Amino acid sequence: MLYLRWLETSRRFAHRAAILDGDGVTTFGGLAAAVESAPKALAPVVARSGDPRFFVDILRAWRDGMAVIPVERDAPDPVLRRPPPAATRLIKHTPGASGIPRAIFLNDMQVIADADRITAAMGLSPDVPNLAVVSLAHSYGFCNVVLPLLLHGVPARLLPLPFPRLVENAFRQHEAVVLPAVPSMWRAWQRAGVLTDSPLRLAISAGAPLALDLEQRVFEETGLKIHNFYGASECGGIAFDPTDTPRESASIVGIPLPGVTVDTGRDGRLRVTSDAVATGYDAPRGDDLLENGVYLTRDLGFTDAGGFVHLTGTTGGAINVAGRKISPAKVEAAIMATGQVLRVKVLGIPSADPERFEEIAALAELADGVSPAVLKSALTERLPLWEIPRQWRFGTQEWKLDAAELRQMFLTRKENGNHERDESSRKSKS
Repeated sequence: MLYLRWLETSRRFAHRAAILDGDGVTTFGGLAAAVESAPKALAPVVARSGDPRFFVDILRAWRDGMAVIPVERDAPDPVLRRPPPAATRLIKHTPGASGIPRAIFLNDMQVIADADRITAAMGLSPDVPNLAVVSLAHSYGFCNVVLPLLLHGVPARLLPLPFPRLVENAFRQHEAVVLPAVPSMWRAWQRAGVLTDSPLRLAISAGAPLALDLEQRVFEETGLKIHNFYGASECGGIAFDPTDTPRESASIVGIPLPGVTVDTGRDGRLRVTSDAVATGYDAPRGDDLLENGVYLTRDLGFTDAGGFVHLTGTTGGAINVAGRKISPAKVEAAIMATGQVLRVKVLGIPSADPERFEEIAALAELADGVSPAVLKSALTERLPLWEIPRQWRFGTQEWKLDAAELRQMFLTRKENGNHERDESSRKSKS
C-alpha cells in the first residue's frame, strides 16, 4: 500500500521538485527512477539521513515489502530484540520515553493514517515546501517532512544545519514555506532577526515545551504565530494548536487531531486512541499499553472543557535536550565503554535555557590514574556532542543519593558555580 501511494505521488508530480539539496534538485520522477534501479531489499533496510539516498532507501524497502529503519547518518546500526511482525513497514528506533532504547513497529495503514492526518490538519500543500532543519530520522521529522513528501507530494528543502543565515538564505528562495522546528531553533532565529518579513506560511514547534515568552515575543516582533505540535513515536501526531494568537497557558499543546481521542488513563497519564497507534515494541515493558489502537503515554496531563490538551509533567526517563530525546542508558554504556570509570550514573537536570529544557548530568567514579579531561576526550569518540554530559561530578560520596537528591545536588552546584563566575567577573572589572 505504501509503495502504491508513492507511485501515485511520483506520477502525479513527476516533473516537479521533490528534494532540494544545496544547489541540486531531485524531481519526483528522478527519485522514482533511482528507486526502480536500486538493489532489491532482502531484509529490513537501515536508511541513513543526510542526503537524497535516504529517500531511495525508504522507498526500496517498501517496494520489496520490507520495513525501513530511519537513523542518523553516523548512528550505529540499530539492534532489534525481536524480529518485526511480517506486516511491519516502518521501525522507529528511539530512546523511548522511559530512557531505554527500543524499536516501535508500524504497519502500512498506521503510517498512512498518520501522514494523511498531519497533512490535512496542517494544510500542507505540494505548492509550499517544508524546510527540513529537524532530523528526518526522528519521528517528528519523518512524519512531518518525509511522509508528506512521499505520500502527498509536499517537497522538502534540506538544510545541513539550522544556522540563522542558512535559514534566511532558504527564505529568499521561496515565496512561501512551512518550517517544523524545535524551541531552541525558534529562539536562535528570533534573536538573529531572520523571522521578520519571512515567507513562513506555517511555523511549527515540537519536541520540547514551547515557552510562552518566546511564542509571544515572536508574535509581537513579526506577527508570526508559532503553532505548538504534540506527538509521540508510538502514535504519530496527537494534538496541534491551530489558533492564530499566542497561548495563554504554557501547558497547552493543542487540540486533538481529527480522528484522535485523548483522555486521562491510569496514573494520570495521557491515553491516545487512533488508527495510527503502532503495533508494538521489540522489548515491551510491564507498564506499557500499546495495542489495538490505544497508547498510554508517559506524559501527565488532561483535556479541558474547551478540548485543549494540557501537559503537566512526565513519568519518563529520557532526557530532552533541545528537542532531542537522549537515552541515559546509552550515555552510561558509552562512558563505561571508555574503560576510564568504575561506575557511572546519568540523569537529566533542568537547563537554565528554557528552550534547551534539560541538560545531561553524570556522576562518575574514575578509575585509578584517570583524569576528568582524559575521560571527556575519550568520550568524544563514542558519542555525538549533544549526548555528552555538560555537568559532571566525580567522587564516591554521592552514590547513596537517590535521583531527586542527585538532581538537586547538580542544580545547587550550577547555581554556586554561576555565582562564583559572576563574582570573579565583577572583581576583574573593578
